[in-house]
Amino acid sequence: DSRIQILLKNPSLKNVSYGISVVSIKKNTPLFSYRDNDLFCIASNMKLLTTAAAIEYLGPDFEYRTSVDAHGVITASGELKGDIIIRGSGDPNLSGRFYNGNITSVPESWANAIRSKGIRKVTGDIIADDSVFDRIYTNPNWPENQLSAWYCAPSCGLSFNDNCVDITLISDKKPGNVVTVLVEPSTSYFTIVNKCVSTSQKKEHAYSIYRKPGTNQIFIKGKFWINASPEKTWVNVHNPALYLATVFKEILEKKGTIVQGCARVIDETDSSNSDLEKITATVSTMKQTILVMNKNSQNFYAEQILKTLGLQIKGRGSSNAGIEVLHAFMKKLGFAPDEYQIEDGSGLSKGNKLSPRIITTLLAHMNEHPYRDVLYDSLPVSGIDGGLRHRMISSRYKNKIHAKTGYIAKTSALSGYIDTLNGDTLAFSILMNNFKDLGAIRKIQDNICQILVDCYN
Repeated sequence: DSRIQILLKNPSLKNVSYGISVVSIKKNTPLFSYRDNDLFCIASNMKLLTTAAAIEYLGPDFEYRTSVDAHGVITASGELKGDIIIRGSGDPNLSGRFYNGNITSVPESWANAIRSKGIRKVTGDIIADDSVFDRIYTNPNWPENQLSAWYCAPSCGLSFNDNCVDITLISDKKPGNVVTVLVEPSTSYFTIVNKCVSTSQKKEHAYSIYRKPGTNQIFIKGKFWINASPEKTWVNVHNPALYLATVFKEILEKKGTIVQGCARVIDETDSSNSDLEKITATVSTMKQTILVMNKNSQNFYAEQILKTLGLQIKGRGSSNAGIEVLHAFMKKLGFAPDEYQIEDGSGLSKGNKLSPRIITTLLAHMNEHPYRDVLYDSLPVSGIDGGLRHRMISSRYKNKIHAKTGYIAKTSALSGYIDTLNGDTLAFSILMNNFKDLGAIRKIQDNICQILVDCYN
């Protein structure tokens, strides 16, 4: 207690708004608190609440299932007189993440399944059915100047590659020449306008990559130092379901299946398609989804889970329905709606506000949960991985803290667990707002954790 009090006199905390809660879960008692009932912006610590609700209401074995079906008659000559329908379930995992980094592995496997059904020609369309979720792709409370960034990726009932395109810039060795742009996946879905040129001046190395809202035109501007290593970035896409349908159609055609129609998104004129022939399906679990969301602090995953909660529990695949489920979970923890604010599932909105005590109450509740390990194992570990890979790396503290980081403008948060030698587990939450020096703030958070490890081990 006294060591933390001394630490909190640090000049870096002058004019900083912060709150701290540390509790012993075994004894159910607070060990340290400072403004622990006050509300603070929490950034990605919001993902703790989204995770807890997903575990509580859906469970780790909940399955996302994306099906690929034929609608129409398949003739003896291998002609499908009709459409191929990709039916989404809100799965965020259709990417190269679980397939050795091969972005198009999933749609390639679908194309192979279609070929093995003997289909060599599709007379109709490739239809993307994203109807499980609404088409409000991005949260209205998110920062408008960042909406093409990977961490603002749209949420959609049928998604692909985190709803992003991977862009790598490679310098041209001749100053003034435009840089080489490598785009993955390779698809006609985007137009790249490349005005980024090589420069011999290292200090001039600065560029921007920007997608024009409502389009898939991507503009690259600026200067790239001739001796710089290739740099990879991610830009999100407009209309993710159409993105996947387009990439899939192109893969089918590359593999020799002719598609006479177009790639398109399902609309009201499409029948309910009860007479479908199943071709293949791709399945993933909530457990693997939670792991990616928390280790990588993946906002897109959090928003997909939020809408999934809305769909499964409230019958509506919308963010608002998902937030209703989060309210129900908060009520279970003993908190009324006027004691906190929720605006999304990821924490990107500045309007999300929780108190340190709410977070430690949630952590204590989940520590006693039958699926405790699903949350615990998804949290970054000090000195090992995720947002804590480069924090608390000395052998004394490495692997001792399991916690979720959080950062948006003027907000830094760290909340999680510390296991003690006597079999107790500490739940802690450190929420800090309105600071100037992020590095100093993170150091103070780390020091508090180190004091807790020292005192209780």
